[in-house]
This record gives sequence, structure tokens and C-alpha cells, in this order.
Amino acid sequence: LLKVKPDHAECLAAIQQALALAERERPSAQIIESMGGGWVAEEALAISLYCALTAEDDFSRGVLHAVNHSGDSDSTGSITGNLLGALLGREAIPEPWLNQLELCKTVEAIAIDLMKGYEDTDAWREKYPGW
Repeated sequence: LLKVKPDHAECLAAIQQALALAERERPSAQIIESMGGGWVAEEALAISLYCALTAEDDFSRGVLHAVNHSGDSDSTGSITGNLLGALLGREAIPEPWLNQLELCKTVEAIAIDLMKGYEDTDAWREKYPGW
């Protein structure tokens, strides 16, 4: 069970709603909109979590559900894509989507570096200078 910290009740309630809906409801714009428009953080997280959980390990299915509602669909699509990308890996992202991604190689290089973690080397500091 999740321990509720002060002032986190709204976020926890939204997550619990998403989990409950994912167990019993097939994805639809009406179900997604019942969680709100995604204009505030807890709604966007709940919608994205619901779309990721009901995607059935299909990256494009989850993201398409997340962007096809009348709310803040670019945010919910982005969050859902991040969740499914972390869960399913790069291979799950449709190749035509990757081909259109600006700076794809740069994004991949940064992701690999994030997975490796910080290296206390001159090469690392040159690649990622801090001020």
C-alpha cells in the first residue's frame, strides 16, 4: 500500500482511479475524459498511466489512446510514450515514428549515458559541461 504524504491525496486518488479503470474498462475517449482533461499534473499522470496499462504492450496503441481526447493530449501522449518506452524499450516504438524524430541519435546517446550514470572523467565533463 502507498503511504500518503501531506498534500498528495489528489495525486494518489487519481492514480488509484486509473488503476481501477484499467482493470475493468477498455480504452475510450469517454473513459479517459472521466479522469479529467489532463490540464493538471495528477490528471495527466492518471490518464497516461491508464493508457499505458491498457495498451497491451503495444506502444502505438497506448500513445494513440493518450492523444485522442479533448484535453491536454500532447502532454498525456508525451507522458504515456515515456512510460511505455521505459516499459517496452526502443524496439516497441514504430520505426516510422522514430524516422521522424528530430535529433533521434542525440536523444538515444543521452538516454544511454543516463543509464550508465555519471562518470567523473574529463570526457564526460566535456560532453556535459556544467556551469
